[in-house]
Amino acid sequence: MIIQVSVPYDILLERQDEVIKRKIHPEIYINSLTLDRCQDDDVRRLGESLKMGGISYTFHAPYMDLAPGGVDSKIREATRERLEHVLHLAALIRPKVVVCHPGYDTWRYGEFQQLWFNGSLEMWTPLVKEAEKLGVTLALENVFDEGPDILERLLETINSPRFGFCFDTGHWHVFGKRGWEEWVKRLGKRMVEVHIHDNDGKEDQHLPPGDGKFDFSGFFHLLREQRLSPIYTLEVHQEEELARSFATVKKYLEEQKEEYSDDGACQG
Repeated sequence: MIIQVSVPYDILLERQDEVIKRKIHPEIYINSLTLDRCQDDDVRRLGESLKMGGISYTFHAPYMDLAPGGVDSKIREATRERLEHVLHLAALIRPKVVVCHPGYDTWRYGEFQQLWFNGSLEMWTPLVKEAEKLGVTLALENVFDEGPDILERLLETINSPRFGFCFDTGHWHVFGKRGWEEWVKRLGKRMVEVHIHDNDGKEDQHLPPGDGKFDFSGFFHLLREQRLSPIYTLEVHQEEELARSFATVKKYLEEQKEEYSDDGACQG
């Protein structure tokens, strides 16, 4: 069982020896500044070092100011350029998953949902085809989404095994209006990753799991019941809390192993 940690690219580059020594499996966060400054050779060397150290990894694409389904052609052009650059880096070191923010927001696009959807199809279809060639999976993450409908429609329309879903527990807890159970049951077959962090339901605080109000015990129980085994990534922003966060997630997962037998039957 591997539990990843979200690590910005620049920090990972500086501390890669420590990361490898401690067997930390990173989700490499690549922001726009990283894309402006990073060199292909540095990325290649980083990937080689991680692989030699037995470290698996995923990518998190930039999202600030980007709008994959946006209406403004100039904004969408910039968004496409950024995402294509991320896939270029993915071609160098082949992460398992590239997590992306789809950018849907009811307050901005509710009246223009179809316009957003059409723009999203135009954006993601060629990117997914490129991901298929590379053998990596693009995963759309829930952010401001109130329910799973729009992401489910987008995933089902493109319908590629290299186009999946990343469920973010913290984002759901702040912005979701429909139960996380519905998200899991409707999008579970496409769920390739879970971002794990907690909050009080009012702010996106990125707290250690268990320090907020998200029902992690019930959540992991349902994943086990549905026979789902996504990649788990801690998105706790306090480095000093990582060890405790690891222990908490492992405890939840071990509890589910104890509750179910190998064939999935409840042991009572």
